[in-house]
Amino acid sequence: MNLISHVSLFYYCDQRFKHKSKVCFIKFVLPMKLLIKKLLLFSLIFLVGCSSTTFVYNRIDFLLPWYLESYVDLNREQKQDLKELLIPFFKWHREEELPSYVAIIEDLELTLDSSLAFESISEITNDVEESWFRLEDRMLLWAIPMTRDLSEKQIDGFIQTMETKTEQRENEYLSRNLLTYQNDNYKRLRKNLRRFMGGLNKDQLDLIATASKKMIRVDSQWIDNRKALIEKLKVILKRGDGWELALENITHRDDLVAQNYRKTYAHNISVNQNLLIEILNSRTDKQDLKLRTQLSRYKTDINNLIKQ
Repeated sequence: MNLISHVSLFYYCDQRFKHKSKVCFIKFVLPMKLLIKKLLLFSLIFLVGCSSTTFVYNRIDFLLPWYLESYVDLNREQKQDLKELLIPFFKWHREEELPSYVAIIEDLELTLDSSLAFESISEITNDVEESWFRLEDRMLLWAIPMTRDLSEKQIDGFIQTMETKTEQRENEYLSRNLLTYQNDNYKRLRKNLRRFMGGLNKDQLDLIATASKKMIRVDSQWIDNRKALIEKLKVILKRGDGWELALENITHRDDLVAQNYRKTYAHNISVNQNLLIEILNSRTDKQDLKLRTQLSRYKTDINNLIKQ
C-alpha cells in the first residue's frame, strides 16, 4: 500500500472512529501503525539508511500498543477498550505531532538550497529522533490502562511470543558473515537513496560501498539489548508495586547493554550522515528535482492530514 492509500485510510477511519465502528478499527490499527512509522521515519530512512543498525526502528517491537493484538488474544471487551483508547491517542498525534513532521521536511528542504554541512544534517536527525521518542512515550502511556486488564495467561503468552520472535531474529541475523552484513547494508542504503533521488552514478555508488564497510556490526548487540528488555518486562508485568511507572520508563535505558548498543548506533549514524552529505552535495539537477518533488509530496500529504 502506498502513502496516498495510507493517508486516505487515515481520514476514513478517523471519521468512523467517532462512531465507534468495529469494522473500521480492524481495518485501521495495523495500516495506521505503518502510516505513522512512514510519516515520522521516512526522513530517518533517508538520513540513516540502514534499518538493521537503527536504534529507533528496532525499539518498536517493545511498544505494547501496536503489537498487543498480534501478541495477545484479546476478548471482546478488551478489543472494545483498545478501540476507545485509540481515539484520543490519534487525535493527539494528528494535532500535535504531524505539524512537527512538516517542520522537519521544511528544514531539510532549506538545507538543500546550499552546500550541506554536518551540523545541519545532525540537527535534522536529532529532530526526527525527538519526534519518535515523544511518540514512543505517549504510546506506552496509552498502553498502561490496557495492560492492567490482561490476565496472567495473556501476559505469559505475550512474553513467550516475544522470546520466540527474538530467537528467530537471532538465528536470522547472526547467521550472516561480515561480507553478507556489509552487502545487506549496501543494498539497503542504495535502495533508500534511489527512492528519493532516482538513479545513482558510479561515484555515488562507490561512496555507499565505502560507508557500508565502515559501519560496525551491531546485530549481536541488538539481540542482547532485546533479551535484556524482555527480562525487564517479565518483572514489570508481574504488576507489583510501581509497575506502571516502571513500564512508562522502560524506554529510558541506562544499563550497560543499552549503553554499548547506543555507542555502536551513534558510530553508524555518523557514518551514514557523512555519506548523506557527500551524496547530496554531489547530486545532479535531475536528482535534485526528484528529491524535492518527493519531499513536497510527503509534506502535502501530511498537511492534508492536519486539516481533517
